[in-house]
Amino acid sequence: MSKIVITDEAIESIILNATLSVDGVWDTWRGIEEYIPYINKDKTHPHGIDFLIRNNVLSVNVFVAVKYGYDLRKVGAEIQKNIKLQLENMTPFKVANVNVIIEDIKYE
Repeated sequence: MSKIVITDEAIESIILNATLSVDGVWDTWRGIEEYIPYINKDKTHPHGIDFLIRNNVLSVNVFVAVKYGYDLRKVGAEIQKNIKLQLENMTPFKVANVNVIIEDIKYE
């Protein structure tokens, strides 16, 4: 029987693109390894994204840097809405929660 496999990398890509498409998002936050690359040698979460799939239900954590001057609450809520919408439209998974952690503010 044929099957379709959706890899973790594909899910991460959906989350990344859904996050970056929100107005006010500078980038995802990679943590200290952004400045000291050898810290995260195994590259487990190179885009500041972490998720867990259990019984076809996703829980997502996304770490972001937001542009200075934007309402952080609105940007966070829009990220949550966009990630949930894209994942549920593009995959068979339901989204239980999307936690947005705003780690930094960037000045242009």
